[in-house]
Amino acid sequence: MGNIWSRLFGSSDQTAIDEIPLSQAQIVIDMPRSLEGQIFIEANGDDRTVFASRQLQDRLHFLQWLDNLRYVDGFRGVKVKYVPLSAVTERMEHAHQNSAILETPKEDVEVRDRALALLTEIGGYNSSDIRIRRLSRHTEVACRINGRYMVAHELENSFADRMMRAMYRLGSSQAASVTDSQFQDGGISGEVLKGTGLDNVRIVRGPCVPQSEGGWFMILRLQSIKKGVNRRIRGNFSTLHPLKGPAGHLRLKDYGFTQRQIDRLMGIAMSPSGALVFTAPTGHGKTTTLYEIWAEKARVQPGRNTVTIEQPVELDMPWAIQLDIPNTDNEEENGRILRERQRATLRMDPDDIGLGEMRDVDGAITCFTAVQTGHFVASTCHVDDPFDLPLRLQIMDFTRLSFAITCNPSLIRGIVSQRLVPVICPHCAVPWTTDDPRLAKTINEAALSWCPDPTLIRRVGTGCERCYGTGIAGRTCVAEVIETDEELMNDFVAHGVSVARHRYRSRPDADPSLLEAAMKLVAEGKLDPFDVNTTVDRIRPREKVLKERQDGALRGVKSC
Repeated sequence: MGNIWSRLFGSSDQTAIDEIPLSQAQIVIDMPRSLEGQIFIEANGDDRTVFASRQLQDRLHFLQWLDNLRYVDGFRGVKVKYVPLSAVTERMEHAHQNSAILETPKEDVEVRDRALALLTEIGGYNSSDIRIRRLSRHTEVACRINGRYMVAHELENSFADRMMRAMYRLGSSQAASVTDSQFQDGGISGEVLKGTGLDNVRIVRGPCVPQSEGGWFMILRLQSIKKGVNRRIRGNFSTLHPLKGPAGHLRLKDYGFTQRQIDRLMGIAMSPSGALVFTAPTGHGKTTTLYEIWAEKARVQPGRNTVTIEQPVELDMPWAIQLDIPNTDNEEENGRILRERQRATLRMDPDDIGLGEMRDVDGAITCFTAVQTGHFVASTCHVDDPFDLPLRLQIMDFTRLSFAITCNPSLIRGIVSQRLVPVICPHCAVPWTTDDPRLAKTINEAALSWCPDPTLIRRVGTGCERCYGTGIAGRTCVAEVIETDEELMNDFVAHGVSVARHRYRSRPDADPSLLEAAMKLVAEGKLDPFDVNTTVDRIRPREKVLKERQDGALRGVKSC
């Protein structure tokens, strides 16, 4: 926290800083990402006041942060006022407007020329879009050529901030002051573009991750005066270089996914449109799996434009534009912000869209609206069984999310269910017995039916040095990957969830269910039957599960 002043004013000169009235700007302090957008700190003379959203009043993470704040010089006597979230946002906007006024006309003229030069240069490449992302250490300027983004420039952040403000003000419809805390759109046209080769420029700008370090983006959609594929290219392509994908490799196999599951997952993920939905309870690795898929897509296709909408952003993806939704208990406010982010996203010409979670009708409608406009979307939903996803959606809104609408293989391309299950430490594991007191007698008998050699079954031991006394060596993922098709979706509509589930699982190429996948690892001595029964599914006799698979193809035949 010793760099509060330099982070706010871009200077380490305390004398220069003292000349700026603190009442004209918000003091920026390191804070948890979960608090971003919900707190405003106001300084009036020697007084410090924290304006916090009412939803934070009893939140432990906020109270801990507030307690730590009082150890910062000048904040020992800080006051706290709990206000509506809208009041916090209003104060943020006012501060940003006031700080924007501090720019001199001379600065505006200088950066205005650079902004027009940038438009002229990139317009000469026959580029359709400019994407500007302010990162923690620099600002990246990329342009889309023939559908793929290429890096054109890397700018110093403070200069990029000034240039983008000047660029936004080139439009006649924009406000005089630029508010960095809000999503904004506008346009540039007319005489100001004379000599650039452009007829019109559409602008979308707003905050993105990392917000704590001033992260924001600007997308400019370019319309040239001369349209068509035969336009003369004026630009010097030697200044361009490809975007770099993230380092590393796809780690889904390390997490527990089979190679066949990985092949299916990546086949779905490389689709031009449609939704891939992950289902699992909280804390079972959905976000991590999604991260790996997005990272692999960025490695294979680094020139794509990926935009995510998350509440909150959990894992940073430097190759994507990540839009954060502030935490709030107000469903109406959540819905409003989500719809705002959706509208902004669709104006940004994205190739792929990530939606953190379909937790309500607003999230689901946002997901499927994006799919229907020709985008690939990946999202999550809290559903216990993957085949219950259409039912879960229908319960949200019977009219707009009915089976007849959502059960379309071009809309939902894949459904994935996964669970994280503790792996037994092999160094201190003990033999499992059929009289396991942790499980009912019927469950013990059912577990035995899955294992040809019961002597291989193990249970968690008392712990050792290698597992730090836990008896657990880590966790592995068991998953079921469902690739949708016309037959499956028609079964949902015509016969319901139960028939659709059994008929799909009767297919020879169908993925094993979560229970089947987990019990295979039990038979290998890797998982404790107790953990499977409490984390994955109730253990049933193997013969009964296999008979359900065999009989599944006959279900619904009479009514067909």
